[in-house]
Amino acid sequence: MTFNVTKITKTSSSFELRTWDPEGVIFYGDTNPNDDWFMLGLRDGRPEIQLHNHWAQLTVGAGPRLDDGRWHQVEVKTDGDSVLLGVDGEEVLRLRQVSGPPAGKAQPVIKIALGGLLFPPSNLRLPLVPALDGCLRHDVWLGQRAQSSASIRTSTRSCAVESQPGVFFPPGAHAEFSLQGIPQPHAEPWAFSLELGLQLASGAGHLLALGTPENSPWLSLHLQDQKVALLSGSGPGLDLSLVSGLPLQLKMDMSRVALSQGLKEEVLALPPLGHEPLSNLWAQPQGYLFLGAVPGEVSSASFCLNGLWAQGQRLDVDQALSRSQDIWTHSCPQSLGNGTDTSH
Repeated sequence: MTFNVTKITKTSSSFELRTWDPEGVIFYGDTNPNDDWFMLGLRDGRPEIQLHNHWAQLTVGAGPRLDDGRWHQVEVKTDGDSVLLGVDGEEVLRLRQVSGPPAGKAQPVIKIALGGLLFPPSNLRLPLVPALDGCLRHDVWLGQRAQSSASIRTSTRSCAVESQPGVFFPPGAHAEFSLQGIPQPHAEPWAFSLELGLQLASGAGHLLALGTPENSPWLSLHLQDQKVALLSGSGPGLDLSLVSGLPLQLKMDMSRVALSQGLKEEVLALPPLGHEPLSNLWAQPQGYLFLGAVPGEVSSASFCLNGLWAQGQRLDVDQALSRSQDIWTHSCPQSLGNGTDTSH
């Protein structure tokens, strides 16, 4: 959004925000990204203002946690040389002697970006992960109502859907993690483990795979008709009927792979040295853990996770090597159906 300073009639912006995400950019504004910019974001769930201009350069956090999945009213206002931040009708921060008339331009333009930045994240005074999984509504910017209210992320999912904490993969979504950032299988005795906090699932397609982009996955979990099929190499596989809300666990040693959920367990015997191809993936620079669709796959699978652990290490989708922009990184619909795709 762009605003001509000479036509601005109100020096405040307000909106309602709902998020489960503890870190990210709510909005960014500037007249010059080099020497006159402002950012409102969240860090550890609390509002943070970063500001850089001719009068002040500062980073300040204040106010209550906003990452509780509830709607919160937020207002940012310029009053003389001060900037005020209000949350749910209460002033939580007042910064004095930090603002003044625009300098160096006769008629500067103010640019505002929602849920992101107009310069590299490293240019922030205190870097944070910019992407914020959340929703805005009833937003008014410098006295002008926004044309439409939608997700403040790059996707356009409906904000009318009730949400819960988690990570949601709509059909076809994917995230890739380099195995260089995931602990190798234990050596003595050899062992490898995965755990998926699978809350909801529907459709057909990959949940997870280990392999390289060029070849078929060596180990994969595939969703089909409320069952999870485990495939290892080119040999036979096994399947397990899903129960919503229970962790799905995979444990592998030198002689077998076990897939379990609650009290149910299915076991697949491995041939001698059958574990070596998995171990060798860590020696390859192109060894990946794929979450969701694998390269080239047309998938109808959608699912919600409340966590993913590899070798006991929790994986953060925000830190993935690459990922689809329509993934809900910190929220899930309470049920799969209307409104859980990525379009209105």
